[in-house]
Amino acid sequence: MARPNRKKNRRTGVWIVLLIICLVELLGYTWFRVQHVRTGYEIGQLTGENRRLKEQQNILRAELARLKSPARLVRIASKLGLKRPEPAQIRSIP
Repeated sequence: MARPNRKKNRRTGVWIVLLIICLVELLGYTWFRVQHVRTGYEIGQLTGENRRLKEQQNILRAELARLKSPARLVRIASKLGLKRPEPAQIRSIP
């Protein structure tokens, strides 16, 4: 009678091992799936931030072009009393 009991214990052990393997696979799959979803959310957030920063960059480029415009610089220079140099005031450096 010792043998049937041994076989039963062995079968139970095999089933426990198989159950543990299935649980580990299930937990691994769940973990990977959660990471996949988190990564998707991060990509979405970073895409939105990238879009916002590109819009801000375009606004800043337009403002820089406006600030560097020759007409604006001439207007500011005239308010400060500056004028173009006379040809006699220009010196060439060799």
